[in-house]
Amino acid sequence: MNVLVLYQSRHGHTRAAAEAIAQAARGLSHDASVQSVIQVSAADIARADVLFVGTWVQGFILFGVKPAGADLWVPALPSLEGKPVGTFCTYAVSPRGSLRALSAMLEARGATIVGQQAIHRRRPSHGAEAFARLVLGQAERA
Repeated sequence: MNVLVLYQSRHGHTRAAAEAIAQAARGLSHDASVQSVIQVSAADIARADVLFVGTWVQGFILFGVKPAGADLWVPALPSLEGKPVGTFCTYAVSPRGSLRALSAMLEARGATIVGQQAIHRRRPSHGAEAFARLVLGQAERA
């Protein structure tokens, strides 16, 4: 399958997680590329059989957290109609509802969410292979 891993990163943690997910997909014999959500085109989305989309968690535990900037860049994404998508976020303390919020935004763009993964920013590759295996397995069944 052709895998596209999209990310929005501020300090490089989410990009590192995206690279780890792509590497895991390659290790499972899939073609995988990594791209910033800002640079993705409709043609990139059309070529992909499955997407991973991630961002970092913004906010403070006491005042609420959210998927960083997603309210700005998700509406700008090309249609995700019918695409299986795995969502991920990197966090420092707790992701709280960030994955649910990001997934809901992507579903509104037509995505079919097939997996979610919260990744601690200090361990960006932790769990990447299991997450890739889960999402790719779900996408193959779809």
